[in-house]
Amino acid sequence: MPRLFLTALVAAVLSAAPSHARQNPQGNGEGKPAPAAAPSADAPARALFEEAESYVRRRFDQFAKEQVPYNRALEAKVFQEQRDLALASVTRLAARGTLKGEDLYYAGQLYTLAGKPEGALDAMRRFLADAASSPANMRQHARVVVVQHAAVLGLVAEAERALSDYTAAGPLLPADLHRMNTQLASYYTKKKEPARAAPYARAAYDAALRIVGDRKVPARERDTAIVGAGVTLVAALKGSGRRAEAVAVIQEIRARGLALASARLYGQATRMLLGEGEGLDAPPEVPGLEAAKPPALEVAEWIDQQPVTLEGLRGRVVLIDFWATWCGPCRITIPKLNALHRKYKDRGLVVLGLTDFESGVEGGGESRAEQLAYLRQYKRENGVAYGFAIAETHDNNANYNVTSIPTAVLLDRRGRVRFITISADEDEARALASMVEKLIDEKP
Repeated sequence: MPRLFLTALVAAVLSAAPSHARQNPQGNGEGKPAPAAAPSADAPARALFEEAESYVRRRFDQFAKEQVPYNRALEAKVFQEQRDLALASVTRLAARGTLKGEDLYYAGQLYTLAGKPEGALDAMRRFLADAASSPANMRQHARVVVVQHAAVLGLVAEAERALSDYTAAGPLLPADLHRMNTQLASYYTKKKEPARAAPYARAAYDAALRIVGDRKVPARERDTAIVGAGVTLVAALKGSGRRAEAVAVIQEIRARGLALASARLYGQATRMLLGEGEGLDAPPEVPGLEAAKPPALEVAEWIDQQPVTLEGLRGRVVLIDFWATWCGPCRITIPKLNALHRKYKDRGLVVLGLTDFESGVEGGGESRAEQLAYLRQYKRENGVAYGFAIAETHDNNANYNVTSIPTAVLLDRRGRVRFITISADEDEARALASMVEKLIDEKP
């Protein structure tokens, strides 16, 4: 497996490994990790690389099987063992004599795993100098490694040539383009040359959007990739005196947050926008950006609201308020939502106060019946005029990528997410009220 995919592989492994940390975050995590295995003396170069590259995955699989508690020291130790194994393997490989062809390619990969950029760059240079008969994807990945290490070592002209060779040759992979352009954008940013960083940052951003266009990408990774590439691009554009373009990028990210029904992505971009001194109006529509169907709500119990579905509410404007009884800022929003409900309920607005049993209730019991009783009492005592929807778990929050409450998600009459607010901020409340009025006046 090429080194390029190691980051994604390790991310997948570590996304499972922290479950042990959540169960026992204070565990010592020793797990008696084995020392790096010595590679066989005559193993093929590819086998040496695959052995080293898979080392982290194999160790974490073993830890999971043995129920070893996760901690950072153990994680760092495993990665160091991988580096040691890669260095031992490439040292043995180099001792065989002058390397040629694919042996050079895998030597470059091993040097990369070992954290030796000079060795990796030298090996890939020599591989590319005489690689006409090697597979095209292997030559392309060698160019990715050259860009990566040449940029780190300050050999920017070489890095740019390798990127040019890559784009001219094909096949072109979005992950490769993202990696290389990010590396060059970072180089010029550190050199305080934003005008030269900007085109690479734009290419990295475009590549990131292509990568996360696959709906199988986990939402958190997707949002992180978009925002990370967007922040770099915005900084480069602003540094180049192109603030209007920078704001347009931020608005585009906000629009994507709405289209993807991601409160996290929308909120991160909105904070960027406020940092630029801009207002909270809804972002302009982005040509070609199609809104996804918002996730269905998973509701176990209803209070003062007949069971409904978002599909069944098509033709109405729907305001979903993610909240909990123990959330102080959520209490601040209740009078504002009450006012919206009373003003627009007869014109098509439906407000749903969405919480869950998993969150628990302030002052309430632990059983489901006790929590329901407390929620009914809470609703009466606080004069909540709209209905409550109670889910079993946090799944609705996860589906809408809600990371803080109160969060309000506003759907238009066609069932599209058109606005999101995060927090009980007065400016956000006014923006929400304005958007409700706008959507009420729109025709389905």
